[in-house]
Amino acid sequence: MKKNKYDEKFPKLLNSIVCAIDILGFSDMILDSCNNGLGNNLLGEINYLIEKNKKCIIPDKYSQGKIKIFTDNMVVAYPIDNDGESELNEILDNVAEYQFNLALEGLFVRGGISIGEFYINEDIVFGPALLDAHYQESQVACYPRIVLDDKTVGQIQIHIQNYNKMPENQNILIDTDGKWFIGYLNTIFKYYKECNNDYEFGLVKIKLLEKHKEKLEEMLMKHKENIFVWDKYVWTANYHNFFCDLYFPLETDLKIAKHLLLSWPRQISTGDF
Repeated sequence: MKKNKYDEKFPKLLNSIVCAIDILGFSDMILDSCNNGLGNNLLGEINYLIEKNKKCIIPDKYSQGKIKIFTDNMVVAYPIDNDGESELNEILDNVAEYQFNLALEGLFVRGGISIGEFYINEDIVFGPALLDAHYQESQVACYPRIVLDDKTVGQIQIHIQNYNKMPENQNILIDTDGKWFIGYLNTIFKYYKECNNDYEFGLVKIKLLEKHKEKLEEMLMKHKENIFVWDKYVWTANYHNFFCDLYFPLETDLKIAKHLLLSWPRQISTGDF
């Protein structure tokens, strides 16, 4: 059966699943690096990291997915065939891996996912699904999370009911505000196939979580005087600790200390004058 794909010569809107992604704090990173004469260093680093990690989103030439990157923004789309289950699973899984890999480099992203009419080629991204995904990213996500809009949630609920099973690896979570989002830390379970045995896999999982913890602690310390930005990393740290409690309850050292997640007042001292 011929699969739907975005035709380069004859543009046509296709029912698609679309994800819009933005790197948190990227504008400030550009200004700071350029003001310090390090703009080319940042450009080279970002170019390398995105080029390296975008391959997990469109893994091979047989994929019908398309990707468009402009500065710190990325749009990923997969045209939908049939009930869209395979495309939905693929984009959720691949985007989670991309988010996880960037987080390990200290780059945390937010995003939004929607389903609807969309078209993409080398020059243009177009369609209401893009607008909906961008709205979720810019107005709803708030924290370093990739949230699913109501249409996407509804599609997942249909798949769960039809097949009487939950999403693989439970990589979809529901936040305290009721929003469904991608639990990207579940990506560590994909490394099992690259390991020779369970012991090696266990070491890899611990090492990856330790690195994620280290990067988050850096962000918490860096932004502790900017409550608006600091709060975004507190959210991510709480998600990190939730994941550790769920899958590594005995590895308490993997968790981020509570004193980094709380802001306490203090009394005035002579040092304040």
